[in-house]
Amino acid sequence: MKPNVITRVFPASPSIKTMGPCLLAAGLCLLSACTIPLPSAQPDATRYYLLSAAPGQPAADAGPTLKRWVVGVRAVAIAPYLETKSFAVRSQANEVIFLDSTRWGEPLDQGIARVLAENLQSLKNVMRVSTQPFRADEQRDFEVLLRVTACEGATNGEVRFSAGWRILAPTAGAGTVAEGNYTASGLRWDGHDYGQLAAKLSEAVGALSRDVAAALPKEPAKD
Repeated sequence: MKPNVITRVFPASPSIKTMGPCLLAAGLCLLSACTIPLPSAQPDATRYYLLSAAPGQPAADAGPTLKRWVVGVRAVAIAPYLETKSFAVRSQANEVIFLDSTRWGEPLDQGIARVLAENLQSLKNVMRVSTQPFRADEQRDFEVLLRVTACEGATNGEVRFSAGWRILAPTAGAGTVAEGNYTASGLRWDGHDYGQLAAKLSEAVGALSRDVAAALPKEPAKD
């Protein structure tokens, strides 16, 4: 009787001839992957806007010549929801939309302070205006504090701007000289043109500036 024989059959190693087509196909895949065009960079669609000062006011011919004051504009305080560079648009009474692609070109509080100072400088009863930080050796007759509580457009076309202001005499113990509130009225925009909205908000800051200047003490200029 013949002993039991177990025969194992091992698969033959792939030859160069059988591997060639596979390697060629893999190489072609790699080559085609390298030649796939990458997505092209898209242009940044973000638009940036600035508030602008009001046109210079013509000097009045009538009335006594008034003393011109040196005024300092302190850092402007704004409502927390306005502490963003994105434009705010009021869609409902309790809903605000922030537009990522429509932005202020500078922090809004600094822009309002800049325009307020430029507007005051152009008015006849103001000689010079500075903004914080003030120089240590600078003498000021009055300082203006401003808190802005609204500065946006609304989807219904309304332009909203509200602020409270106060005029202080920086000398010790002088305290508040005048104070008041301003709310824009009658300003409209088309709901789409954000350059127009920035211009209308600039008009509101201009009207506020005139209110502040009108509240400065009126003293005849010394000869």
